[in-house]
Amino acid sequence: MAEFAVFMYHPNASGEGEEADLAEHDVYAREMTDAGEMTFGCSLAGADQTRSLRPDGVTDGPYLEAAESVVGFYVVEADGVEEALAIARRNPILHQGGGVEIRPIG
Repeated sequence: MAEFAVFMYHPNASGEGEEADLAEHDVYAREMTDAGEMTFGCSLAGADQTRSLRPDGVTDGPYLEAAESVVGFYVVEADGVEEALAIARRNPILHQGGGVEIRPIG
């Protein structure tokens, strides 16, 4: 099986996740773990806690200005990209105003 990183994006202006939204992600993570699909996952601190390193120094916040930021990621095992996409399509963030990106690992 191949491994894929799945990055979750959410609009920067939306603020912190609602408790019900976060609970939905907990259920999704349990389902993936129980099915043997997810090998690792976690949320990330807000973009306001980001520090970016570049050759000319350190900046507070993300290096690039963007309407969305990465709010979490997980790693799934799948037989191929289509299966990884099927797993990612169930992510609740898609109906909570965000998006996902998948990338093969390795």
